Amino acid sequence: MKNILLITLSILLTGKGLHAQKSLQERLGFPADTKLLIIHADDLGVTHTVNKATFNALEEGSVNSASIMVPTPWFPEVAQYAKANPDHDLGIHLTLTSEWKLLRYGPVASRSKVPSLVDANGYFYSDCNELWENAKIEEVEIELRAQIDKAIAMGINPTHLDSHMGCLFATDPRYYKLYTKLGREYGIPTMVNHQIKQLGGEGAPEPMAVINQIFGAAPQDFDNDTMSTYYADTLKALEPGVHVMIIHCAYDDLESQGMSFEHPYWGAKWRQNDYDFFTSEECAKILEEENIKLITWKEIGESMRE
Repeated sequence: MKNILLITLSILLTGKGLHAQKSLQERLGFPADTKLLIIHADDLGVTHTVNKATFNALEEGSVNSASIMVPTPWFPEVAQYAKANPDHDLGIHLTLTSEWKLLRYGPVASRSKVPSLVDANGYFYSDCNELWENAKIEEVEIELRAQIDKAIAMGINPTHLDSHMGCLFATDPRYYKLYTKLGREYGIPTMVNHQIKQLGGEGAPEPMAVINQIFGAAPQDFDNDTMSTYYADTLKALEPGVHVMIIHCAYDDLESQGMSFEHPYWGAKWRQNDYDFFTSEECAKILEEENIKLITWKEIGESMRE
């Protein structure tokens, strides 16, 4: 009887070890050499035109994931959409900055509870450097929890967390540790690749999953009018693994132009370019020809909970 118990325990432990050694592709039910991709649209909530373009890209294009900025003015429209479309892959774009010149927003938490996160006018700082120079990490945690809690309270079931402008990917490891801690506590995957994971240093909470690469067009691609070329070339060169392509959708209309006034990058034209490519037949054809499988953060989260 003792021998049978030992053999059974050995089988269970071996099986557990094999399960832990599986690649993320295998955890998701694919062979280890599969090319998996999430096409991920940022900034839902910032304007109506961003919302409408992103909703259309999710329904008619190759975009299959998006993330929501809870502090922004058009967040209620996103919450309504999320409740009407519960199967869509929508996460929280944790936001600590307000980068546009004339479109400004501030914290979800009471300003009296997070005074180090706002400027003299009560808005978030314009960039990550200003945030890092002024913010107290305990107030960062108050605000991030407030954003997640508000999204959930308004009927959103977040499939993942990520970081607006990368402000949680600081050289100060406390930001990364807080980011992964919140993901673990709420049971929501955080967008972390192998490079980002190194920011946590010793003692950082393990993220629920680690993807391979995070891609996105750069200012030089926009300046050279080669954004579509960048996207096509990146898709064609994609290697086996689990990857994310970050894009930004909107229509190049008056609202979008007003948002990006005197802001050369990630503005109206950039977002129209992203929308056009990722709703195009060219994009769909490349995905098919390169045998790239689209997956979602929801699937990753479910595989981690099994």
